[in-house]
Amino acid sequence: MHIVSREEMQAIDHYAIETIGLQGAILMENAGRAIFQKLLPLLKKEDRIGVIIGKGNNGGDGFVIARCLMEKSFQTDVWVVPAKKELTGDAQSHMGIYFRAGGTVRFIQDEHNTFLKKVNEYTVVIDALLGTGVHGEPRSPYLGVIQSVNQSQAMVAAVDLPSGVPANGGQFTHEAVQADHTYTLQCPKLAMYTKPAAAYFGTSHIVDIGIPNIAFREQEVLRRLWTREDVLTSLPKREAFSHKGAHGKGLLIAGSTEMPGAAALAAKGALRSGIGLLTISTPEEIWTAVSTHAVEATYVSRDDIQFDHYDGIALGPGLGREKSTAHLVKKALSHDDIPLLIDADGLFHLKSYIKLLKKRQAPVVITPHPGEMARLTGLTIKEIENNRFQTAKAFAVNHGIYVVLKGKYTVISTPDGNQFVNDTGNAALAKGGTGDVLTGMIFAFMFQHQSLLSAICNAVHLHGMVAEHLTLHSHSKLDVLASDVTQAIPVVLHNFYRDTVC
Repeated sequence: MHIVSREEMQAIDHYAIETIGLQGAILMENAGRAIFQKLLPLLKKEDRIGVIIGKGNNGGDGFVIARCLMEKSFQTDVWVVPAKKELTGDAQSHMGIYFRAGGTVRFIQDEHNTFLKKVNEYTVVIDALLGTGVHGEPRSPYLGVIQSVNQSQAMVAAVDLPSGVPANGGQFTHEAVQADHTYTLQCPKLAMYTKPAAAYFGTSHIVDIGIPNIAFREQEVLRRLWTREDVLTSLPKREAFSHKGAHGKGLLIAGSTEMPGAAALAAKGALRSGIGLLTISTPEEIWTAVSTHAVEATYVSRDDIQFDHYDGIALGPGLGREKSTAHLVKKALSHDDIPLLIDADGLFHLKSYIKLLKKRQAPVVITPHPGEMARLTGLTIKEIENNRFQTAKAFAVNHGIYVVLKGKYTVISTPDGNQFVNDTGNAALAKGGTGDVLTGMIFAFMFQHQSLLSAICNAVHLHGMVAEHLTLHSHSKLDVLASDVTQAIPVVLHNFYRDTVC
């Protein structure tokens, strides 16, 4: 499923209409009817519904939805913000169809006080005011209408975007519709996955309006949502005669006397995710503490590491930021024919050796949170959060690496500029150590998948699914620990594999 910017969606619409030949009015009919069908299970016959319409294509979609509501005999008022003569194009056409089907409308500019009273009486409000074509702060009278909708107690269903939310996301301070449900047309927009815009969508629903895939290919949209279906089609299946060496011989360089748990958590994440052989390099004085939690691993001292004995290296969790550990990052980078995963304190040291990335032959995966990404790029955390997609893509392409920018919606960026978004997980993962578990999961999957991209995306998706499983069945978001995440990996993997033998 593609994720698009405002400009890309406009180009896709234009291609579908002008090149493919789909009439805009037909797409509008498809959109309105599809939204109505998705909305219908949430409605009750006794609902009092207000459909609030702007002058653009969103307004046209609103007229189709209003007609569908009318045909099903729902108590519905249709409020129009612009004057009748301001409605043009396909929106004007669907207003005419609505009238000829027996519908009536009320104009807010003519009955402003009545609207302010009625909007507080509705149990459902449908926001068909502003769509992707509008950017910047809504002007009067739209801003006032948005404020009235937000003050009501109604369930709010937004068409495509909550009005006032910029389609491309980014920072904004003006008021926007706070929707309970958003029915996004054809594919998600960038705003759904960025702060603060994502908080306005409520529950998001993707509505297919019939735009052929070729329209997306022609616009070379390089962003996609990684879905459950993607996971199911790419999870590795073990051959009956496979052996432990066939599933990766990995070296994990992690942990310190201050943070032995980081090594244990990353190791457990890798072991629970199917790595064949795992060797942990951690200070000898904490071997006993770590081995208690990772009895299946072997151990090697930092001075005795032979990097070329391994199929891949992961380093960073709990490593420490002392100068004595920086040389480990440099050494790992210098073995440029071995795949490398860098997280946490490894990223702290990477800043000093960043030029080595382009010299490597084997792939590098980094898994920063916004603070770590800020250090690597020289930007502020706020700048990172305002431009998550652009920043991650630029860093991945410029350095020829895979970037897993963690967050509510983790963004995975590839060296060739493609991007994938993960929408699983919840705030239960906002705990120390959960990122170490993810490092282990990605590391294990790197050895077992046919493509590195699938390995990364699947690990991130399943990591999020573990959090959802825990909070659904046995935990609150407050009490989930990173160790709980490691323990629940088998259950989630089993659910994905169903009854097949792993």
